[in-house]
Amino acid sequence: MNSIYEIIGQNFPPIFINDGKRSIIPKLILEKCQKQISKLNSISEKLGDGMATNPPLGIQEVYHKFINCIQSNREFSTDFDKRELRTLTFALNCKGYENDSIFENLIYLNRCLALLNGSWRDSYISGLLGCYLTNWDNANNKSFTTLSNFLLPKIEAYSGSRAIFQEIKNNLNYFNERNGDLTLGANLAISKRSILDATKFLSLPDQWITYRYFSGVINAYLEKSKNRIEDIIDDVSIILEKHSNSTKATRINKLIVSKIICFSIESSEILQNKVKDVAFRLVGDPGIPSLWRPHENFNREEIEYINKARYILNEWITRQFINVFFEKCINDRRRKMFWLKFSKKITSFKVFGPSHLRRILKRDNRISEYVDGRFYAVHSSGDVSAFMFLLGEHKMIEFSNPGYAFYAYKANSSSAPSFDPKYVSSVDDFRDGNMPRLVLRSGNHLHSYSNEGRLEHRDGGMTWEEVFLEWIKNKARINV
Repeated sequence: MNSIYEIIGQNFPPIFINDGKRSIIPKLILEKCQKQISKLNSISEKLGDGMATNPPLGIQEVYHKFINCIQSNREFSTDFDKRELRTLTFALNCKGYENDSIFENLIYLNRCLALLNGSWRDSYISGLLGCYLTNWDNANNKSFTTLSNFLLPKIEAYSGSRAIFQEIKNNLNYFNERNGDLTLGANLAISKRSILDATKFLSLPDQWITYRYFSGVINAYLEKSKNRIEDIIDDVSIILEKHSNSTKATRINKLIVSKIICFSIESSEILQNKVKDVAFRLVGDPGIPSLWRPHENFNREEIEYINKARYILNEWITRQFINVFFEKCINDRRRKMFWLKFSKKITSFKVFGPSHLRRILKRDNRISEYVDGRFYAVHSSGDVSAFMFLLGEHKMIEFSNPGYAFYAYKANSSSAPSFDPKYVSSVDDFRDGNMPRLVLRSGNHLHSYSNEGRLEHRDGGMTWEEVFLEWIKNKARINV
């Protein structure tokens, strides 16, 4: 193998002495090195830099030059040198202040592709493929199809020696505009390869994972791997974070996370907790409707996934909060077990209490990340806290003091307390000793049911749980 000295055509002396007055490298050698650098730059220009991870400089300038040529209706086949033509391939998504991008405007795109075709070089593949994968599944299907019909035959016809372009040619079926992304995702899943290998598998730069093409790849991968969520969830969450550039609640984050939640509904609590953490990190708190609102271009099945996932996630959060609240705030196992039965039916909840209780709850890893969104510090005599929740058409309140009664209000009643903390000054606002009992009992007989009122946690001929269940079944119309 030739040495580096032979490659650049210069043998350097082993030692250069700098006496403080002269350059450490003789002038003659510097001149020879500069000539060799010029040769290398020339070779680099002829080859291009393959699948560039960063586009070349001057994109805006070349874009505006192209637009000006278009708008002046002049023939511009000789207006662009080779370097500018290659830069133009990276400018297809560039936008001017008043103009469409080249890709968006079919007339612009056709003129651009004709210009490139007239002076075709294989190094153009990099920029065009980047545009192609960026606009995958684009609403502007005519432009996408036009680009596909131009680019894919160029890749297929490639006969050069560049290994990276050969690899792209060998993987051409994965760039088919109809289902290439789905084919890749499915094949990675079936072969049990990590989704983190998606760009590497295609010999593409890692930075390209942000392109829209990989949304379909990730989705297909998950569908084929849904029976082994525990094995893939870490890699899928990492790839989603990279794909979305750590932006919460993107379209693909909502869809993939929603599917993961739905696929994990029968899994262990350990896995559900991990899924919950991923959901909060990539989408956000389901208690914030805007974060979980389906995108306009979601189809019916995707909307169902998101709505179902939000419902399931709310149930997991409610169940954990019930566990912690009745353990840390009141230490009443009977109440905890009773209300856990209704966790699937509770659609929203808030906790009101003293500020030091917030600190206690936030120290519990099970609920720490969503305490702030559901706990409101208000005045409380005796450090009592209130757990307010919506069950069916009723607002219900349990208190941390074991002697306090349970309260229920019709949600649309003017007397019902507000979930909005600005209308709550004290936990005592939720109590009203003048309200009727929700149901009266004589031994094992219950009578005089009320829509609103209070009930004590007191056993008699029936346990208080049995009394509560009967009232909830008869008045709240909820069975568990």
